[in-house]
Amino acid sequence: MRRFITILKMDLVNLFKNPVLVGYNTVFAGLLILILGYLCGGDYSESKTAYQYYTVSLIVYGMLNGAMTASNCFMERDIKRANLRIIYSPVGSFLVYFSKMAASFLFNYALHTLLLLVLCPIVHVSLGSNPVFFVLLMAPVELAASAFGIFFCCVFHCEETTSTLLSTVINLLCFLGGTFFSLDGMGSLMAFITKISPVRWLNEAFFTLSCDSSLKYFWPVFITSLVLSALLTAGCKLCFRTEDYI
Repeated sequence: MRRFITILKMDLVNLFKNPVLVGYNTVFAGLLILILGYLCGGDYSESKTAYQYYTVSLIVYGMLNGAMTASNCFMERDIKRANLRIIYSPVGSFLVYFSKMAASFLFNYALHTLLLLVLCPIVHVSLGSNPVFFVLLMAPVELAASAFGIFFCCVFHCEETTSTLLSTVINLLCFLGGTFFSLDGMGSLMAFITKISPVRWLNEAFFTLSCDSSLKYFWPVFITSLVLSALLTAGCKLCFRTEDYI
């Protein structure tokens, strides 16, 4: 456990020392919410509704993009040499990917929670009658996204390939899930296609919590995310090979 905590601290320091990742998960995300909420305010009966929509949907988008943070934490060139020392140390290879997964989860979760704490009072966005449930549901989703990014790294062994595929998959699912604008008004066929995207149901869970203060989707999403995280971690164990990583 002591060795794991030591490696985890090193990974967290590396992430928080990266100004691009910190800025993307805070300043950029906040500005995107403010700009889209302002520009699309006329599409809703109240401008507050636009901020509500884009705060929730873009926080979900940011959580899923935690997979990109994880891939950078795992495959970034400057980190590889330190990872090789860990692989050939007595702790073995498991901590190489598991510590990156845990560090990415903690990094993204902390920054996204901080963003909500700062942004919600400014634009008067509600997270429901009990915001604790909203923030609590973020945790397994962040963990599953980090596990997803690490799993892709273990499968493809290349940062550029992993980042390209992750970006394509995440953006496509988010587009179909109505992250940037609702697709329900584009016909029955498109409305049906959006239901295929798991992001649609993620958005539904967080909107239900924030707007209706309902726990209808809380436990299904919470449990599914944890199960998916466990399966992806097991997949990392099966796919990770030291010789490929080197």
